[in-house]
Amino acid sequence: MAFGRPKQQTPWIEAFTDTSADLQTLCSCLALGDLNADNDCKLIIGDFGNGIQLKLKVYKGTTMVADLPLLSQPAGILCIYTDRNEPRIPGIGVATGSNLLVYRNCRPYFKFTLTPEHCLSLESDIWGQYQDADMLIQQLKGLSLSVGFSNLSTISQNLLLMEPSSREMFLKTSNHFSIKKQMVITCVCALSKYTSNNRDVSCILMASENSHLFVMDPETFTLLNDFTVPDICSCLAATGIYFVEFTILMVCRNGSLYYLSGGNIHFIAQLCSLPVSLISVHPKIITANMDNTLSCFNLQGQKYWTISLPADPLSMTGIPIAGLALDLVAVSLSDGSIHFYNGANLVHTITTTDPVSSMIFGRYGQEEHALISISSSGMLDIRLLKRTAQFNKQSKLSFQLEYRPSDIKLLVPKKNKLFLGQTVREIQNCKDMHVWFHHSWLGLKVLASEAFITAIHNFSVLPKESLKMMIKVVGLGPRMKIMITLENLSQNVIPQGLKITFIFDPKIYNINTSVIKVPVLNFGFCYYFETLLTCLIPISSTLQVMVISTSSVLLSTVASMPNTAGIIE
Repeated sequence: MAFGRPKQQTPWIEAFTDTSADLQTLCSCLALGDLNADNDCKLIIGDFGNGIQLKLKVYKGTTMVADLPLLSQPAGILCIYTDRNEPRIPGIGVATGSNLLVYRNCRPYFKFTLTPEHCLSLESDIWGQYQDADMLIQQLKGLSLSVGFSNLSTISQNLLLMEPSSREMFLKTSNHFSIKKQMVITCVCALSKYTSNNRDVSCILMASENSHLFVMDPETFTLLNDFTVPDICSCLAATGIYFVEFTILMVCRNGSLYYLSGGNIHFIAQLCSLPVSLISVHPKIITANMDNTLSCFNLQGQKYWTISLPADPLSMTGIPIAGLALDLVAVSLSDGSIHFYNGANLVHTITTTDPVSSMIFGRYGQEEHALISISSSGMLDIRLLKRTAQFNKQSKLSFQLEYRPSDIKLLVPKKNKLFLGQTVREIQNCKDMHVWFHHSWLGLKVLASEAFITAIHNFSVLPKESLKMMIKVVGLGPRMKIMITLENLSQNVIPQGLKITFIFDPKIYNINTSVIKVPVLNFGFCYYFETLLTCLIPISSTLQVMVISTSSVLLSTVASMPNTAGIIE
């Protein structure tokens, strides 16, 4: 039999790399779509450039076929179908500021603007009584401190952010002030409207800076619904069908995770750190967090797992591979690598020359599975997944075997006489063995329950006061020493004003110091206390030691005392 030789293989084909692309964007500003209905998917990029020359770029294969200017930085880009006409040509939705710009055939098609929100009545009064610029600035600063800068109107925010030398000129040259607050879009996503078909009409979900979530109909460009969310959304993900049943996942800037279903908003969990990205892998929710962790929850808030990442996560995207029945998650890290996870298992790693700032996976050109990434230096890289690709968590090496699987001989042990006799005994006494197993199992449950009840009665501690106490009895009698060790296990709480006391039968024992004052317990140190005890009667009993504060008992335990019979006459 010949042994296999390990051969390093990669499931990806390096299709194209453009080091001079000079692209700067985020994952939310990447999209893939068949823009000309020719079964050739294009790549749409919202390029930030240097912050001045903002562009909407479209790539076909390895060539840029469109380069459109943008007036302001986009918050998100979608490729959606706005009607059911043939041929099915999708539109490009660009969320920028308070506007949603729709392009078709790489030309401007429609512009939708969110209606500005009315400002506070107090702010309107301040602008209505405006006479002196300095007085106006002072009043607006005071209002900003009381209600918050984000709650002011757009004109007030712009005025306070200006240089002092420019404010007077701005007020003189502006004849009319619109005291309204613009609804700036923070993130967008698409939700199927009628069916789950990818080429059907999709609704557009838009979250705004004033904690609202809007649902827009792309067929009529009107708002279908308006939801008020608990905080400002930073990430959105949607599943389902709008007119049937849907679920919208939301991650807020305070680290809270919510979902909207049936018109009601439900709380899922409070993340330990702010999230970088959000992915919905039904029925699980996966977040990449700033504390270098990857977490997985369900809609009920139960955490399935949390894994530590070797570096800071920069972006994350889903890798659905229907042929392998896999839903992988790709996470790009600051150390210049892309990790692929199947659940909590690392199945593959790609090492890049520069850290990847944004990436997207899907159909590109006529290839079903393409991973497109943009590095921090602006390099565009396209990888195609091989049709023979396999992902497993055991090894990154694939073995080429030089023999057929049918040649492998399974080592099955022979059935000896002892095995046959044991089989016959189990068949004849199966009922008795089953009854005995359940009897032993119930007995084990009873012992565990009794031990649990005993622990509850003999040990108690408040959650906020994490203390550890150990008791040691030195001596056989009649005079013994009680040695107590206390340790503070909480880094956030420093207990003060504690005391140690004892509960005992005064007819049996006499304690020299019945109350011991405890100093401030600092974290990481052990504190030792002791007192003398005298046994009056030759009887074995128990002694309860308690740590108390001014309001409650923090910790208590029971010490079994030695039997002094034969020592005391």
